Amino acid sequence: MKKSTLALSIAAAIGSLSLAGAANAAMAVNAGGTGHQLVFPYFSAQGNNATLLSITNTDTTNGKLVKVRFRGAANSDDLFDFQLALSPGDVWTAAVTKDAATGLAQLATTDKSCTVPASVNAKFSTFRLDPSASAEEQAAGTREGYVEVITMGNIAPLASNTEATTAATALFTAIKHKSGVAPCTAAVLSDKLGTKVKGDANLAAPTGGIAGDWIILNQTTTAAWSGAATALSPTLPNNTTVNTVFWPQISGTPAESLASVTADPLLVKGVVAVQNFDLPDMSTPYSTAAANAIAQADQTTAALAKTNIINQYVTDDAIAAVTDLLFSQPTRRYHVAVNYTALADDVTTTPDELDNLAKTGKKAVSIFRNTTDKNQENTTPSGGNSAIAYGSAYYRTSNMAFQTATSRTLCLNNISTPTKDNRFDREETTPPTTTADFTISPVVVAAAEKVFICGEAAVISINDGGVTLPSSALGATVARNDITFKETAYTDGWMSFSTLAADGTSGLPILGQAFIRAANGNVNYGFGYPHKTK
Repeated sequence: MKKSTLALSIAAAIGSLSLAGAANAAMAVNAGGTGHQLVFPYFSAQGNNATLLSITNTDTTNGKLVKVRFRGAANSDDLFDFQLALSPGDVWTAAVTKDAATGLAQLATTDKSCTVPASVNAKFSTFRLDPSASAEEQAAGTREGYVEVITMGNIAPLASNTEATTAATALFTAIKHKSGVAPCTAAVLSDKLGTKVKGDANLAAPTGGIAGDWIILNQTTTAAWSGAATALSPTLPNNTTVNTVFWPQISGTPAESLASVTADPLLVKGVVAVQNFDLPDMSTPYSTAAANAIAQADQTTAALAKTNIINQYVTDDAIAAVTDLLFSQPTRRYHVAVNYTALADDVTTTPDELDNLAKTGKKAVSIFRNTTDKNQENTTPSGGNSAIAYGSAYYRTSNMAFQTATSRTLCLNNISTPTKDNRFDREETTPPTTTADFTISPVVVAAAEKVFICGEAAVISINDGGVTLPSSALGATVARNDITFKETAYTDGWMSFSTLAADGTSGLPILGQAFIRAANGNVNYGFGYPHKTK
């Protein structure tokens, strides 16, 4: 059986568990696994990896119109997005693999659910990636990242016969499965979703109930890792309501003031020409409890925030063990982004100057979202590139930098390496207080005691010796650093990372787990341990 066929066949067989839970914050993680929005923390089509995804609608009454967006591991640039219409009780499955001819990631599905466009069997796009990168670097940039899924609205079956309900019923009828297949009536989907402006799709306010699961399968070693997507839902204090957040899957400039519907600095500042298909994103106000896009971004970031990350690692050569730690930050984009095309002398220090940011050139600079909080100002350039002032409580110039003067992937630079009392082998052994017993690569010399978390779906390989080839568990290349211990005592053990935000008290929005691969003779195993915190 061909590898792509193997991945797709397994994807078609994946099911999802229907779990329930309650949210308890403005935006909150639902421990039960169902919600209004989902985040898949990582996908990979590097090497012979295939990522298998499933999205389940556990609501057996309402259909769901959801936005699915794949973002790149380096700086969260949009790689591929579309709309998915889930029938009540529906499951959608797909596989992400590497196209052999172009090296690009590609999506493949044989699912019978409706999508806009009608077929999403396509290659990912490099259009939003770093234009200065080589063709191979751009292709690699499509093969790693994370996925955000947002319920834009319910597709509700309505019993009355008014003009409004007739229109809505037409959409429900078009996406409702009959004998195992949704009609996906092209004229109806085009009329209701493809060409309409916001508000004309006859959608009801979104409710929760979607769930997601993923598997990363290495088709060479046959090792696999799996997990559930993180589910988010809003709470509705003081009789607030959930917003319908629909934009058509078409090009063209949205009619709304951009700052009111997104906190993405590149979109708001016009560095990237925003299109209707760019919306909604995870900063789009999802309920009337969020006054604006910045408030929504902060609510969601707070729901995902963790002040420390704890996990195991296994690197014993006797079982050919390798470990990667994933640090995925799905809301970082709504605090800071990278402009790949700023002029070399374009150094700005005030919010007003952000409006005049150059959009041509080859210098990469970080762009923080606007804020009026003067306490968040930091005008000191860092990491060899000029960082624009003003950020948020989570990401500022004080904790963000390019790793070197020529780097083009933005990094967290305030995470200290785990030292005494934060790193153990399996027999309680701790290191000396010095950090000279390990190396971090690649790294700038001045930051030898810092772990640079580079990228928005960043991977740290443990004891991989700085090998740049895909020899680690995930074969990550886009946003990867290595930690190598010099002492053999730390072949296996656990570590705790402090992940405080820029304000020194909040946590950072980090999802992920340890991805471990080991062998027993000729048999490979893959297993994952979700991150812990305390």
